[in-house]
Amino acid sequence: MKQLKKILFTGVFFVLSCVGSAQNVSKNIALLGKWNNPDLPKLNGYQIWSDLTTYYDSLNKREFVIAGSTDSIYFFDITNPSKIVLCAVESGNSKGVVNRDFECYSHYVYCVSDNKARGSLQVFDLQYLPDSVHKVYDSDSLAYNTHSIFIEAKSKRLYMCINRLTSGGVVGMDILSLENPERPQWAARLKVPTFGDGAPFFRNVHEVFVKNDTAYCSVEYHGIWIFDLRDLNKQRWLTAIREYPENGYNHSSCLDPTGKYLMFTDEIPNGMSIKIFDIKNIFEPKLVSMFRSNPGATAHNAHWVGNFAYVSYYHDGVYVFDLSNPSEPSIAGYYHTPAIWPPENYEGFKGCWGVNPWLPSGNVVATDMTEGIFVLKPDPSITNISRINRFEPIQVFPNPFSSYFTIHKENFQGKSLQIKIYNVRGELLLQKISLEPTFETETQDWPVGLYVIQVQSEENSWIQKIIKQ
Repeated sequence: MKQLKKILFTGVFFVLSCVGSAQNVSKNIALLGKWNNPDLPKLNGYQIWSDLTTYYDSLNKREFVIAGSTDSIYFFDITNPSKIVLCAVESGNSKGVVNRDFECYSHYVYCVSDNKARGSLQVFDLQYLPDSVHKVYDSDSLAYNTHSIFIEAKSKRLYMCINRLTSGGVVGMDILSLENPERPQWAARLKVPTFGDGAPFFRNVHEVFVKNDTAYCSVEYHGIWIFDLRDLNKQRWLTAIREYPENGYNHSSCLDPTGKYLMFTDEIPNGMSIKIFDIKNIFEPKLVSMFRSNPGATAHNAHWVGNFAYVSYYHDGVYVFDLSNPSEPSIAGYYHTPAIWPPENYEGFKGCWGVNPWLPSGNVVATDMTEGIFVLKPDPSITNISRINRFEPIQVFPNPFSSYFTIHKENFQGKSLQIKIYNVRGELLLQKISLEPTFETETQDWPVGLYVIQVQSEENSWIQKIIKQ
């Protein structure tokens, strides 16, 4: 407890001092708060932090960040970004970790680490935050080191990429069932296509993005491979994107909200552009555009939110790109998290590791490997919301909801309304045209969490956030 209080005091000091004297270069993005403790253990003389995720407590309307350091897992309350509160520090089983990865499902967070020392899969119950977190699972039976994970809540599956087993060897990707969230169970292993002599086309899935049980696998220097995993006993390889300009180490990918476009990054060598492919015909992907922040800079993790891409860009910090026309991306905003910018050079991997734009407040959270945790506020011009007017006559009720909700438009003039509903990943769940002023939908199969409703008429567009409990 004394150690936690010492870390908390140090962190609050750094929040106040950094916000008060921030000199970081930015465009259309403001700094709301920052937390760091430069005395934490470092790797290579500079790395303290790696990846992060966010958790929203819909009952108490509080926002949290889970972030990984080289030695531990940190839990922060960022509901008031100017007063970031360190709630808990949980030790990872492995120390000196280059990479920790996290995914939330319901009120749990799943944690893995990737380095040569022995680790485990850990699960923490977050429903007691900000008072405490409870570890409900910690085992190396399914893996002792894993590079990255992805959860598709709809299928209750956890995907584990570059999964190192206690029995020896490395698996490209394992798939776990979360039917019991506190007791993950092995479900299947990705079946990699093979050559005639039985050798696999690739060995490792670096990261994966999954939607509707279709897995978009970044497989290092072999591009993107796409699989239909609806039936794990009858896995089907659909297509691969292997030959493309600036082809390097394929790092990670994501879809746009419609599922028609795929965006991915190449991490090695430095300076590779971000690519967008048209995948409306999944068997004939077509290159649409290539874009970047600055020559020499390397994109790491990217998220497609509405018409914008939020990217952690290592030396360049956080970048936001306008993708309203996917064939002509443009820079909409940035915040350079490194203390010194521009960098002397773009060598190695330094600066912004992770970014998360999925909080209901609209705030964006980022980790800088040296500088710590940043809470940022994008200008409304670069958010997914084209127009916000709290007094427009649109009603959504009940909110929170359980199995259904209703959308009602007052002063309805007989014109059609286009209704779109997205989950927190920006995935389009429902799209309808309503010719009536009242629209009702059942949501029994939807997981607990935050959703965004967009209602659009010929003249206006309204956005409403709604929570399922």
